[in-house]
Amino acid sequence: MFSKKKKEQDEILDTIDTDLMDEDNLSGEDSYELEDAGAAKPPKKKLPAWVIIPVIAVLGIIIFAASKLSASSSKTQAASLQVAEVTTGNIKEIYNASGKIESENTKTYYSPVTAPVAICNATVGNTVKVGDLLVSFDTTNLERDNQQAQLSLQSSLNASQATKAQNAKAIDAANAASAQAADQANRLADKVNDLAAQVDAAYAQYQANQQAADAAAPEQARLQKIVAEQNEIIKTNQAVIDEINTNYAGRRGDLDAALAKPEDQRDANDTAVIKALQPVFEKYDKAAEAVEKAQQEIDKATPGINNTPVDDAGYAALKAQYDAAYAEWEAAYNAANTSASQAGMSSAELANLDISDNLAELTALTPAELVEKGREGMKADMDGVIASVDALQSNTATQGMAMFTIASTEKVRVKIEVSPDDYEKMKVGNEATITVGNYKYEGKLTKVNKIAINNAKGNPIIGAEIHIDNPDENLCIGATAKITMTVAEANNVLVVPTEVINTSSEGDFVYVIENGVVKKKPVELGTASTTQIEVTSGLKKGDKVVNDLNVDIEDGMKAIAAPAKNTDSADGADMVKE
Repeated sequence: MFSKKKKEQDEILDTIDTDLMDEDNLSGEDSYELEDAGAAKPPKKKLPAWVIIPVIAVLGIIIFAASKLSASSSKTQAASLQVAEVTTGNIKEIYNASGKIESENTKTYYSPVTAPVAICNATVGNTVKVGDLLVSFDTTNLERDNQQAQLSLQSSLNASQATKAQNAKAIDAANAASAQAADQANRLADKVNDLAAQVDAAYAQYQANQQAADAAAPEQARLQKIVAEQNEIIKTNQAVIDEINTNYAGRRGDLDAALAKPEDQRDANDTAVIKALQPVFEKYDKAAEAVEKAQQEIDKATPGINNTPVDDAGYAALKAQYDAAYAEWEAAYNAANTSASQAGMSSAELANLDISDNLAELTALTPAELVEKGREGMKADMDGVIASVDALQSNTATQGMAMFTIASTEKVRVKIEVSPDDYEKMKVGNEATITVGNYKYEGKLTKVNKIAINNAKGNPIIGAEIHIDNPDENLCIGATAKITMTVAEANNVLVVPTEVINTSSEGDFVYVIENGVVKKKPVELGTASTTQIEVTSGLKKGDKVVNDLNVDIEDGMKAIAAPAKNTDSADGADMVKE
């Protein structure tokens, strides 16, 4: 707009300049000035002031009028803008991805027997049906083991029968012993009763003796105290005697020799001996005298002390005889009262015999069953594909060894990887279409992992699984499948083309034409496809939304609504995750 105005102004100025030039050329009042008399230069033409000032004024008036005219024309002229009408419709948001087909039920088959493999029909990649024979065994060894087991069973049953017969004999012997023990118990009962009377009498005498001893106890205690005190005196003085004997052994003779001399004949050595040894041996004599006196007191008190235990009047011996007789009678009595059912083997032992018989039968049954299983071989119990084979033909299988693995083709899934940005759209139960080559299948999203892990490229991904509802023989385990899954859907809602939506820091908005004027309206959006998007608020059905990408749109500008050139729309996939 501005460039057009400037161009018109430039054209007016060029016209005025041309007219002024022509007017100068016609004027006869040209003047020339020379800077140097010797130089000849073209003369400069000058306009008089009375001509220049009016020209400038006229020029300004012309420019102002032209700008006003142009502005008035632009304001009054309305732009023609393409619009799309707000309508109602249905929208689906589609998620596209690819993944690997996996079996949901992979079963490893283990050998039921230990035997050589006769034939192995299991080959990786082959399809199998329920009942197909995949492995057969050589049962020669199994049949020999079965024969040995049957012989062992018969031997075990014979041994059990012999044990039970011996038990019956033991019960008969126990019955006879029981009768004999009853007679003996009756004879012993009289002896026990007689001894019981003697024991009672002896015990009464023992109690009388004990009472007499208790009455004499105070006097005996006094005498025992005297004896204890005199023993302490003896102990103290004997220690003095022992010490002197140790330190002055043989010195008594020296003292006696010195004392035997008259005083006037004693020399200095005799005097020293008497002075040193006489007090020591006087102490020795006093200690010996005290020991002798104390021993006399002990000898005097000792006869009054009775150290003999109270006579039990033979109670202990009679009690021992009674206990022995009672034990003998009790044994005879118990033997007499032991029933035949309690003799011989206990009920638990008899039960163990029965268990042993059952175990022997089961042990014999196992080889028979193994022979049967070996003859049956190994068969598939589901439709599927051989995923792995662990045993080769001519190998010997051991019981419990993995032989082959079948991946079921009846229960299959597609495992895909989802970006964390799309996690919230993955809802268990979402319906999906699975495409494998020229074949299409229906399925549902059944699992979405709760953790993102890095793939080989270091990008975080979330694992998800889609169950195939209608698998058939055309599926190939491990092949790549494409999936198309509806992740959001809105029916009978207001929709507009996706390209009419504008976004700013304040949110999403559109331009609409109302009464010939462009207005900016904020909107809230919902489900979107590649071509259309749901408007949850801000617009109503029939609104004209500007859909013109070739014009600068401004809020408030005048506009005329023109139908968009391409108004066709179709729901499509909004995300493509390959």
